[in-house]
Amino acid sequence: MKMSFVILTWNRYKFLEKCLEALTLSIADTKECEIVVMDNGSTDDTSIILDRYKDQEFVRIIKRDKNYGLNSYKKLFSYAKGDYIVVVDDDVLTFPKQLDRVFENYMLTFRHYGFIALNVIQDEFTNGAKPGPEFYTEEAIDDKVIEYGPTGGWCACFRKKDYRKLWFKVLFANLDMKYSEDGFLVHNFQKKLGLKSGIIKDQFCFHASGPYYAKQYGHLDREIAKYKQSGLQSLVSDYQKYHNN
Repeated sequence: MKMSFVILTWNRYKFLEKCLEALTLSIADTKECEIVVMDNGSTDDTSIILDRYKDQEFVRIIKRDKNYGLNSYKKLFSYAKGDYIVVVDDDVLTFPKQLDRVFENYMLTFRHYGFIALNVIQDEFTNGAKPGPEFYTEEAIDDKVIEYGPTGGWCACFRKKDYRKLWFKVLFANLDMKYSEDGFLVHNFQKKLGLKSGIIKDQFCFHASGPYYAKQYGHLDREIAKYKQSGLQSLVSDYQKYHNN
């Protein structure tokens, strides 16, 4: 298996529906790829969405009995069979064509990078969770350009062999919204393995992050509850403003 696309989802079935529709169409070679979806104890209509994919050979579905938070990524990563693992947030709604080949080409070209993400479409309602351009410097090899700098896990690829070198750190890590799976990977690939992280300059996905799209897709209360549980009060306030908008 060449590449595993892994999705952890919880009570965002409207996002998940769009995400899976777009992701399945973006993969060039489904015989060499798999999609692994872990339902983190959802209580909404997530199971209805996932039932549509139960007969597709390249899609695997794992259901957990309750929400174990971001620590579920430890289990999810262990199910991945691919040489490369691509973390996909369930609120990523569009992807470039031949996504598997895009990531493979960049990982082979930029071997000194351990974590490479797609760029994000930015509009008047979201920045896609990407910081401003002042945080990045460009690195080019042949016709490929990476923006070296802060790298989110909205749709990002890493090598399974690199991840395995961190298994002991992973075992004892406590992942949450303050220290998420992407933050853990970026930090430890750099600190322990000397591998950089960055963003593919000219390959974009649409990461529908932020309160505007949460409201449009009916997940606003879910986001508020998530941030309250994580103690991120500033984000709770940002999302609560949209209740009356």
